[in-house]
Amino acid sequence: MEQRLYKHAKRGRKEQVTIPQPVESIESLFRTVLAMKELVETLAGQRGKPIDIAVTWQDLLDLEWIKNEDVPYDIGTHPIQPHRRR
Repeated sequence: MEQRLYKHAKRGRKEQVTIPQPVESIESLFRTVLAMKELVETLAGQRGKPIDIAVTWQDLLDLEWIKNEDVPYDIGTHPIQPHRRR
C-alpha cells in the first residue's frame, strides 16, 4: 500500500534530482556539489519552476498568514513543535 501511495504522489512529476553520496574522488565530489547547487538554486527560485520554490517564514509573514511571534527564531536549537490550539 505504501508503494502505491508513493506512486500516486509522484504521478505527473518529473524525476527529482538526488544528491549522490560522495566518495573519495574528485569526480564524485564534483557531482555531489553540482547536485547540491542545483537543489539550492531550485529552492531559492533561481532555476526551475516557480511552484518548486521554498516557502519561507518571511513569505508567510508578508502574506499575514502568521504573526511575528509565531516564527521559531530558535529553530536551530529547538525543533518546530506542533501548534497547540487554545
